[in-house]
Order: sequence, then C-alpha cells, then structure tokens
Amino acid sequence: MGTVHIEAKPDHLLRLARQKDPVGAVVEMIWNALDAEATLVTVDLEINELDGAESVSVTDDGHGMPNASCGDYFGGLGGSWKMSAKVSPELKRGLHGRSGQGRLRAFALGEQVRWITVAEAADGRIERTVISGAVDRPADFDISEPEAVRLPYGTRVEASVPADFVNRLTQDDTAQQLASTFAPFLAANPDVRIVYQGTPLDPATVWTDMAEYPLSWPDSAGYAEPLLRVIEWPKDVGRVLALCDTDGIVLDEPSPGIQAPGYHFTAYLLWDGFAERRNDLRLAEMDEIGPLLELARETLRAHFRRRDQERRVRLIQEWRTEGVYPYSGEPAEPSQAVEREMFDEVATRIARRLPGATQSKKTTLRLLREVISRDPSGLYPVLDELFRLPQSEQEELKRILQRTSLSEVIKATGQVTDRLDFLAALKKLVFEPEISRTVRERSELHKILERETWIFGDAYALMVSDQSLDTVLRRHLRELGREPENGRLDPVRREDGRKGIIDLLLGRAHRGSSGREHLVVELKAPRVKIGQVEVAQIKSYARAVVGDPQFHDARVAWDFWVVSTEMDEVVREDASAPNRPPGCIAEWKNGVRIWARTWSEIIDDCEDRLHFYRDRLNHDPATEHAVEYLQRVHGEVTPEAVATT
Repeated sequence: MGTVHIEAKPDHLLRLARQKDPVGAVVEMIWNALDAEATLVTVDLEINELDGAESVSVTDDGHGMPNASCGDYFGGLGGSWKMSAKVSPELKRGLHGRSGQGRLRAFALGEQVRWITVAEAADGRIERTVISGAVDRPADFDISEPEAVRLPYGTRVEASVPADFVNRLTQDDTAQQLASTFAPFLAANPDVRIVYQGTPLDPATVWTDMAEYPLSWPDSAGYAEPLLRVIEWPKDVGRVLALCDTDGIVLDEPSPGIQAPGYHFTAYLLWDGFAERRNDLRLAEMDEIGPLLELARETLRAHFRRRDQERRVRLIQEWRTEGVYPYSGEPAEPSQAVEREMFDEVATRIARRLPGATQSKKTTLRLLREVISRDPSGLYPVLDELFRLPQSEQEELKRILQRTSLSEVIKATGQVTDRLDFLAALKKLVFEPEISRTVRERSELHKILERETWIFGDAYALMVSDQSLDTVLRRHLRELGREPENGRLDPVRREDGRKGIIDLLLGRAHRGSSGREHLVVELKAPRVKIGQVEVAQIKSYARAVVGDPQFHDARVAWDFWVVSTEMDEVVREDASAPNRPPGCIAEWKNGVRIWARTWSEIIDDCEDRLHFYRDRLNHDPATEHAVEYLQRVHGEVTPEAVATT
C-alpha cells in the first residue's frame, strides 16, 4: 500500500469538495463514469429506519483506473488528463471533467470514501485497486497494491459515515434534478443507462414538453448549426441555459435571462464550438458568441409565447366543451374584446386552482367575469380569498392586473406608471452609492437606456446605438433621403484620426416642416464626474460632424450631450453661463449646441412632464416597484446590486 499527498491546505481542499452540495457530488461521480465510457451507472443509497442516508455508492462499467495511474489521478490538484484530451479514447464522447478536482467532491457524500476500481494493466492483466480517503485528512489518499482478478472493468465509489447534508439525496425531486442534468446526454446516447435508487433516469417520463429549434447562425465557424433543446418540467428544478457540445456534455450554465412565468424549464444550447472555448465560456456574453446566446434567448421567448397561446386555446376549448366558459359568440365591441382578453389571461393562469366539480368551476369562472367587467381593480382580493395563491403566483397576477387595461386610456395610464417606476429605478442606478459605483456604463446602463429613450424627450426615436461616426452619417443621410447611389461614403474621423463610437443617436422631426433635430448622447458611468476630458470627447464628436461636409444640411440641428451624475466646477460654470440655456456649454454655427447634463436635471425634467399624471393616479413608486420594473423589462442587463436590494 502507498499514500499520495496533495500539496494544498486541507481547508482549501474542503472548499473544493463543496460539502453542502451532495447532489452536485453525485452529478460529478456520474460524469466521471461517463468520461470513463461507462454504459451503465447506478447510484444506490442505504436508507436507515429514520429515512436517512447511511451510505452512498456510485457504480459504473467504465474502463476503470489502472493501478499505475492512480497516483497521478489522486495525487495532483488540477492538470487532469482530460485537459489535453477532447474526447474519450474509444467511444469518442466529449469529456466533462477537466479540473482534476472531481474526486474531492465525494467528501460531500461521506466522511470515509473508497474507490474500488478494476482495469486492464499495461501488461494486459486485469487488476483491482482500492483507493481510500477521509475528510479529516483530505490531502492524503491510500492506494492499495494491485490485485489480479477475473472481474469486469469498472469503478465503484463508496461513501460512508454520512456527510452533514447527504440527506438531500433522499428528497423526492433528486431524481428529477439528475434527469434534468443528464437529459441531453441520454437523448444523444440511447445505449447509456443511469439508474438512481433502482429507477432508470428517463427524461421522457419526467418532462412535460420538449421542443428543438435549429438556430441559423452565420458565425458557426464550420461546425454544424447550433440546436436549442427546451425541456419543460412539472416542478421547479432551477432554470438553466446549459451550453453543451452535441453529445450533451454541459460545459457552462449562464442565466437564461428571460421571463417565463409559470414554466419550469431547462434549455440546452448544443454546439460543438463551445468545447473549443470551454475555458472562456464565463465570458461568453462579451465575446464573439454573445450574439448566439442572444439568439437562443430570443428563441426561448418565442417558444414560451407560443406555449402560452397553445395552453390558453386548449383550456378555453376544454371549458367550452364542458359548458363552463362564461362567454358565447365573438365580442361585438372593442371593449368587450379587451375584457375577454383579460379574462382569458387571468383564468388560464389560475386554471390549476379551479374547483374540479363542473358546477363549482362554472360558478367560479362566472364570478371572475363579473368582477373583471365591473371592477377589474378589485379582482386580486377576490382571487386571493378564493384560492390562497402561493407567493410566486400572487406576484404574477398582481402584475397582470396592475398592467392589463380595459381601454386605451388605461393602457396609457399603465405606460405612465411604468415610466414613474423606471425613474425611481434610474435614481437607484445613478445615485445610491452601493449601486452606482458598480454600474457598468456599456453593458448595463447603456443597454437599459437604449430602450428608454423617452427620458431625453418624448418625441425622440432611437436611430443608432453604440456605433461609429460612419454609421451615424449613413443613418443621418438615410433619414434625409440622401444616401449615395453607389453606397460609398468617405470615412468620418475625429481630429486625432480616430473613428469615435457614439453611445446614442436620437432623432425627431419638426411637426409640420421638413426640419429635424438630432441628439447625440455620450453616457458616462455614474462614478465618472464630467470634467475637461469628458467635455473634450463630446466636442470632438461635434467637431467631426461640423467639419465633415457630408453631414451639412440646413434642415438639421444638432445637440451633443455628455451625461453623468456630477460635473466639476469649471464645467458647472460653463453650463450656467447667463447668455445660454442652462446646461449648454457651447453654441457653434449651423445650429450645433454642446451640453453637459446631470442625471438629476434629466430626471427632474421627466418628473415635471409626468407631474399631472402622477397626481391624478396617486402613484408614488416604491423601491420594490422600481426593482420589479427593471427585472421585468431589463432583466438580462439589470445590475446584480439592484436585483438583490
């Protein structure tokens, strides 16, 4: 017998073990077995009379570990052989584990762990080796001498002396979680069986719906086109957008980044190009595959819009057949159509809570119709009293009832409350120190504001976002109908020869005339004070426009804004000059003006415009309304510091 030692502190090794996550440990053991080309993996728990787990074993029929290799497998931290191998040696499966830390995860299952492995030695003999480890000395593993045997290849991991959180494996949804994790792999490898507590994992028996969408992506780099597989589950297993190779190996799990109330799903984006980037997938949102992830998210949104519509049509048809649907014929008036649309959305949301008896269901649905037609604002208390809805469904219905209108006037009212909520959210982003100092200008603030351009003026429309001055010129000429016939334009450059990237270009037409106004907005992170450097930058953009004859048109006036939370004293003096409008720091010929604006000034202007409506609606947005609006409308780019407030 020999002992191998890992040169690392025990507390560091136990952090790698992630002892509070026994389900993740079982997942790791199964992936190790699949990487060893197993076709059968079984997970068994020994349960005591108190329904607690006494021990855990994971057994596979893979190729095992030769004794001569066990020292390398167990004695190092990192540097796994899988780092250099892209696929398994015989079956050419994509490999999952590469960090060389998987064996430590076994300590989340038990304080004493043994690996009994049977493999072929270099001389062709079949040998068995036993490796032992203990949580009280996690850096040391004892490796037995090889024993010649006549047994099938494979490895059995045995964990005894139960770890603190191992009973999580006995919960009802554990098999479902495992099925969720291995669903794409099992679908792609029908010869593989994973058995948990005597029951094979079969995703088809667990999911409620499965759909696949080929994604037409021009930058697939020679690989087969990506495939999005969406699996829906009856219970919450944690929403995931899993990035996988085409064999179903999960390489990373970014946030799905979509709103799909009432659905429990796992989305698998399968593409072999992920395997080449597996060490950089955490940064995938910011590199060249970011557009692929956004395409997948848009496809997910379309999927759940379709599923919502299908579910609504199916339920309403069932209610019609059953004779409990409280409407007949088609709506005769627009207001009736809006009322019925609201009824259909609310009723199908709570369908699972309706009484089973036909007469009771009919009475309940008729009651809902009466409340909606007479006093939709009073519907939520009725629903809460009737059904005692769980918190998640309460919040979703509140949003529907607060935002769904019975006329165009109420729709406009909803827009005003949304704008007030957004202004409250913007104040948090730019003024609260613990949030504003972490807000990223380009990936968060910019992305939010390009959808909320009304704050710069209701009449403005977004023309260009985060594009070069060349693109600004092309968009400017297109708006005026002056695009060159050959499509060629001279490049637009700043005085120092650089291209220059414009944050936002907004435009509006003068009512009743051919004149236009263009507004260029340069955004700064809230922590950046407007000083001479920032002023010089916005002036260089203005100079590039003024100095380029391609832009010249007497019908167009240009304003250039640099925006942040504060400005230094020199800029403040320029912005307060008595001969110019407040905020204007320079006026040039041909209708060009340059401005330094603070968020407090912009927000005050917006609140003044909304003052009348706010008073009539008696709407004073609270923090939770502001945060809810950001997460609902801008969920994928909402700063984490806001989402956790």
